[in-house]
Amino acid sequence: MNLNRCLFKFFVLFSWKKRFLWKRNLPVITNLTMKSAVKKYSRLWAVLNCLLLVMVLSISCKNQTPKEPVSPEEDPLSAIEAMVNETKALAKEEAARVDEKTQKALESLRSVKFDPETVGEKLYQAILAGKDLKMEVFLFKTLNFVPAQADVLPAMKSELTQLAQLMAAFPAFKFQIAAHTAGVGDPILNLTLSHHRATSIVEALEKMGVAKSRMKALGYGDELPIADHTMPEGREANQRVELTFVK
Repeated sequence: MNLNRCLFKFFVLFSWKKRFLWKRNLPVITNLTMKSAVKKYSRLWAVLNCLLLVMVLSISCKNQTPKEPVSPEEDPLSAIEAMVNETKALAKEEAARVDEKTQKALESLRSVKFDPETVGEKLYQAILAGKDLKMEVFLFKTLNFVPAQADVLPAMKSELTQLAQLMAAFPAFKFQIAAHTAGVGDPILNLTLSHHRATSIVEALEKMGVAKSRMKALGYGDELPIADHTMPEGREANQRVELTFVK
């Protein structure tokens, strides 16, 4: 760059000096033929002008620095896109880890023979299908109590045992046991009775190894019927126990 500038100054001074001398020596030049003088100096000016043009172009090209590309850190859109891609990648990794844990848990349950239509079998199939368990309601099959009583009968223990085995394979599951009664008798007594029944089931599962902190007992009495309580089959359907997952 310094060399170019020096050469540029040299040719400018040289050109000015030549013009100055040419004007001063005009009388001498007039002694020559006009044709030879014009020819001599026109060639010199042409060479000097070409050199000056080359120097100017060289300096201007070197002064033009290429525009540096904007780094992702300086570009907001690129930064946002990078964050979105990173979030997607983390979500995919997390889903893969969850799926791997689920597969291992399901493999550990292969030796368990769930009875058809029991809550454990329904829950197992829902997990296999990849359903959102928090959106599902699982009905117990054999939890039919003696009227006005809340004790867990021996016939119920098989279904509860299978459920406890499934919950042992999925220690992160937290769920609720909700008991309902038929629309017969005093509503307040039915509410109390349903709560006792739900509590009895939670206590039975706790004895089978399910942590009490994972469970919650709820009693609704006859407040949430699913069938007509004036009909025998309706009352039988309303007296039920449900398992739902904490949302």
